Amino acid sequence: MKKVIVRINDETSLEELADKHHTTVAAIKKLNNLHCDVFVGMRLVIEENQGTYYTVQPFDTLESIARKFGASAQRIMELNGVERVFIGQRVFIPQGERV
Repeated sequence: MKKVIVRINDETSLEELADKHHTTVAAIKKLNNLHCDVFVGMRLVIEENQGTYYTVQPFDTLESIARKFGASAQRIMELNGVERVFIGQRVFIPQGERV
C-alpha cells in the first residue's frame, strides 16, 4: 500500500476519498484518529490500495474471484462495499494481499 496526503476542500467527502483511493471510510478514520467530521483545509493520510478492476462473469462469486486473484473475499467486500456480486459488475481487486 502507498500512503498519500490529501487536503480536504469544500466538496470532499470521506466516502469519495475512500472510493478514489480504493480504501474504506473506517480505514481513513482509523489511520487519522478521526472522531469528528472533517473540515476544509484538513490534511489526511490515506493508504491507497494497489490492484486492478475485474468485471464479474457468469457463475463468479466473491470467493471464486478471490481465489482467482489470490485475494481475500472479505477484503474485496470491504473495498467495494458489497456483500455479493452480479454479472457485469466491476469490482476492485486488491494486489499483494495474499491469503
